[in-house]
Amino acid sequence: MTTIIFTFFLAFLASFFLTPFVGKVAHRLDIVDRPSERKVHTTPIPRIGGVAIFLAFFFPLALLFFNERMFDQLVGADFRVWYYVLGAVLIFALGLWDDICRLPPSVKFAGQVLVASLVYYGGIRIQIVSLPFFNAVDLGILSLPVTVFWFVLVINAMNLADGLDGLAAGISLFVSLTMLVICLTNGHTLEALGFAALSGSLFAFLRYNFNPASIFMGDCGSYFLGYTLAALSILGSIKGQVATAMLIPVIALGIPLIDTLWAPLRRFILGRGMFSPDTGHLHHRLVRLGYSHRRAVLFIYACTVALGFVAIIMIHTKDETAALILLVVGTGVILLGRYVGLKPFLSSARLNHWLHDVSDATGLTRERRSFLNNQVAIAEAGTLDKLWQTIVAALETLEIDMAEFVVYKTGAVRHLDCPAPEGGPLREVAATYTWTRHDHLDETWLCREGLFKLELPLVNGDKLLYGTLILIKDIQRQNAGYYMLNRIEHLRRAINTTLATLQEGNPVYTGSNLYH
Repeated sequence: MTTIIFTFFLAFLASFFLTPFVGKVAHRLDIVDRPSERKVHTTPIPRIGGVAIFLAFFFPLALLFFNERMFDQLVGADFRVWYYVLGAVLIFALGLWDDICRLPPSVKFAGQVLVASLVYYGGIRIQIVSLPFFNAVDLGILSLPVTVFWFVLVINAMNLADGLDGLAAGISLFVSLTMLVICLTNGHTLEALGFAALSGSLFAFLRYNFNPASIFMGDCGSYFLGYTLAALSILGSIKGQVATAMLIPVIALGIPLIDTLWAPLRRFILGRGMFSPDTGHLHHRLVRLGYSHRRAVLFIYACTVALGFVAIIMIHTKDETAALILLVVGTGVILLGRYVGLKPFLSSARLNHWLHDVSDATGLTRERRSFLNNQVAIAEAGTLDKLWQTIVAALETLEIDMAEFVVYKTGAVRHLDCPAPEGGPLREVAATYTWTRHDHLDETWLCREGLFKLELPLVNGDKLLYGTLILIKDIQRQNAGYYMLNRIEHLRRAINTTLATLQEGNPVYTGSNLYH
């Protein structure tokens, strides 16, 4: 225990004195984070504070080299330590490179995967997964992708959490303290030393990183923190005591992991790039709800501490009780999400609409399959009259009130990129069809307000204009169907295909002979 305390204070002192020195070097080299729309600071701030964390973390551990007995007992007994150190250096270098040169996301992601794969082959891996009420499952060949996913997830969780002053450092500190207690409880001395060194370096770094921050850890710091938490969590996982071994660090890291997993899903729902930066993270939403930067950070701190206590309690519970705790924690996370602004996405109505959209797009809903029958009938129409009949049947399904279908003669089919000849006709109509769903509709009805009018040019892939379909619906009398516009586009494409088929065998003129 004395060694643990000594390691903590050595890391604390090293970080306390190194951080301001690193800040001065960053200012001199102009490695600073400048203000932007996604930033909350208003002046340039050094962004390589992770250098101080990295050096302070390894400083007390390096002293083990001077104690031969302790070195052989702790480090020499586990060859995986050397792979951890190599991976730590590489992931730190990747982050520092990004802080200086701003690497593209693909390079950063590839680097993270390569480092995770390296330590996997060095023996730091997730080999067995077990859940309450289930037997342990050996992952086999899935061990590699699961391990890589775990490393990439935690690394990016820490990176995304670094959005407010002191947030990522504080979360990492509380998670490290939680895992320190768990490792000490279960006799994992080497891993406990690692968490003690990490806790000490982060505790001192928060002196400069808490709001208002005078230095940021940067990607070199967040990458190193995420990597170290992921690696030490695997090395210090509890085996044979509780069936939720790997769930312990998952629960402790609950807030950043949930935010990381939710971010790409949220962007996907909103039609944005899944990996593009935004201001939809938990800490951003708390600030928009009226929390000050400090209150938002302290709120997330409190959640992290609470989850840390849950993780510690789970060590001393049976699997059935652990499952109940997980259920309570999961429910709390959902309620928290609704509270901080995710309610529109987590409401039952939104989820139901989304599931219905997916079912409709995949053709599973009855309405989509029924309309598909109309499309098939349109495709099988052999004449213009038959085509019009099938179009009317589809329009009745869509509850359109009035429609006009104009088809141009074969020789008058016009290429959209070709202007009409001077003095020549624009096009010659072959047939015109009109239809109304109600007998009382007349020309005066067309002058009413609140009519939805849509003119659809019937154009094929070669930009040949075959005709026009005009649709009118009285929105005041009846709202448009939820998928009406989507169905209309499917209808237009089906008509285009059929018109192109009907034109086959007839001369379609282009260029100077277009109006022949």
